[in-house]
Amino acid sequence: MIYQKTSAGLRCLYALMLVSLCFYGCEKDKGELGNPAKASFTVSAVEGKVNTFRLESTSDNAFRYQWDLGDGQGLLPGDAVHEAYYLKKGSYEVKLYAHGRGGYDVASAQVNVENDDLSPILDSREFQLLTAHSWKLDPASNAPIIVGTEGNPAEYFGGGSLADCQVDDVYTFAFIDNDFKVSYDANGATFNAGNVEPNYSCGSDRSYNMVSFGYSTQVSGAGLATITLPSVPPAMFIGVTDVSSNNYRIISISENELILRSGKSDETVHQFRFVPAL
Repeated sequence: MIYQKTSAGLRCLYALMLVSLCFYGCEKDKGELGNPAKASFTVSAVEGKVNTFRLESTSDNAFRYQWDLGDGQGLLPGDAVHEAYYLKKGSYEVKLYAHGRGGYDVASAQVNVENDDLSPILDSREFQLLTAHSWKLDPASNAPIIVGTEGNPAEYFGGGSLADCQVDDVYTFAFIDNDFKVSYDANGATFNAGNVEPNYSCGSDRSYNMVSFGYSTQVSGAGLATITLPSVPPAMFIGVTDVSSNNYRIISISENELILRSGKSDETVHQFRFVPAL
């Protein structure tokens, strides 16, 4: 009987210790999670730089930042201080996504750009080469389209021959009526990639004509300039319909070759080799 009472007492004491430890551990874990971020930022014009603004986070409890400049590029990775440049006049809604250990918060502000600043772009070698003639996917290349990651653009797909309906696709970039314009001539049929039924076959003509696009010398990741289409694929695309976003980067360009990479640096990328469509 004495043994049984002592055993029961020990079991009761052990249970109390477990409850105390659990309570202490749970409270500790809750504290380690941290407080959610509270997003805020300031906007100021950068002296000596046209149409350029300093965006500076004043957020609380934040350790990671993403910026949406309101120009169609979508979310961009960044630091607490980010410099934003705009080609064209207008009102842009800038958003900061501030991430904390306990959650994220979003703040927004309007940036008003009073004048266009297009001359540096129009006079640049890259833009002059881009608009010198129309472009088509290189039918002679064994890898006109590759798919992968920013560090290895051919990681997922190393290339292959074009479908018949891709060979005659023509893309034309221009600057008309004070605006950047792009046209796509499918010449009767468009290749349906993985997000358009039926997959990986030639389908109906998805041509578009004189669509406004964004052009910027600011690039997130590799490249010389950024082309931003006004809507996401497959409604709008260059190269194939299943690209990750409406963001394209000019990796290199010459009179005889254009290497264009779709997708941001943290997305799956499609890289295209174009040649003049003569």
